[in-house]
Amino acid sequence: MVVGGVRASALADEYGTPLVVYCRDTVLARARAYARVDPEALVVYGTKAFPNVALLRLLAAEGLGADVSTRGELEFALRAGVPRNRIVFHGNNKSDEELGAAAAAGALVVLDALDEGARARAAGVTTVLIRVTPGIEAETHKAIQTAHAESKFGLVANDVVAAVRDARSEGLDVAGLHVHIGSQLTRSAESLLAVERLADVARHCRAELDWAPRVFDLGGGLAVRHSLAEIVPDPAEFARELVERLRDHWTEPARVILEPGRSLVGSAGFTLYRVGVVKRTTGVAYAAVDGGMSDNPRPQLYGSRYEALLANRADEPASGTYRIAGKHCESGDVLIDSVELPEPRRDDLLAVPATGAYTLAMASNYNGVPRPAAVLVADGRAELIRRRESLDDLLAFEP
Repeated sequence: MVVGGVRASALADEYGTPLVVYCRDTVLARARAYARVDPEALVVYGTKAFPNVALLRLLAAEGLGADVSTRGELEFALRAGVPRNRIVFHGNNKSDEELGAAAAAGALVVLDALDEGARARAAGVTTVLIRVTPGIEAETHKAIQTAHAESKFGLVANDVVAAVRDARSEGLDVAGLHVHIGSQLTRSAESLLAVERLADVARHCRAELDWAPRVFDLGGGLAVRHSLAEIVPDPAEFARELVERLRDHWTEPARVILEPGRSLVGSAGFTLYRVGVVKRTTGVAYAAVDGGMSDNPRPQLYGSRYEALLANRADEPASGTYRIAGKHCESGDVLIDSVELPEPRRDDLLAVPATGAYTLAMASNYNGVPRPAAVLVADGRAELIRRRESLDDLLAFEP
């Protein structure tokens, strides 16, 4: 298996395993596809998918910004040199410190609560959006739905009118409205409905307050394929549908913001593992790898499952079905329930595609396991963009 002109076996030998490998050209292709949808739109990378200075710097060079929701994510963006006018700061419970940091950075702040306008103004924030909760239950895992009636995010329509009025009375420049309905979205229907409801709220604000948005942030959340059974929209087509639906329902001039995260980097990354124990129990053949739920908790959190191949024997036909287990002390530490492979052997390399988003970003040190390294590959070269943690790193916080 070769990615970016580099053999998987060479990567494993040089950087060890587990190893998260990003293909630079795939990241750039996705970024450019989004940018072509609307040349006037601001595309901001959903940093929570994988906060990384090198990736943010790569995307910033393409004209993208950063969508951040904590002081830490903001610092990643600033250290990567993301221009301050391309940073959008979210969060359902922003601290005064975070609001102050957003103000100092010159970020566009998305207000998420009725009392946040006064606090934002006191912190020095000047320009804001208001997050709208449109009451839409996206077709995705419940834990990553963000716009249903009981969501912790945003404000319902009547409260949005109050939030716009109050923020303006505080002297804030209310630039527009924001909506985001969830993550790993596999179809556009609910997102298009959210855009329509966002336009309805804008009309309501114009009627009640004589105020109209000049910015519509349409969020992100598009899925990537983790398994062969999944079908997901093309990113550019998905984004184009949203923008066109907005233009159909709101004809006044307004700038669009798009917030792709997973769909920028998810399919650009894969994880390399080293196979260890191979054994059979009653009815199940196991291949265990040297990582698992500490570097990819999504199977445990969201029931996600992946495909895999033996990277060092990629041209061999499958000879059986195997369950891919991690090394952690949990029966639930299973990465893939069932995958067809050539018979695995100790020291084989297992490649798991589509792990570039929400894996290493959500990783832990469970069982005292250091988190993996990450590399960016292109043109036959690999660049280390995150070093592997050491045991000394794990113990650095111990008094």
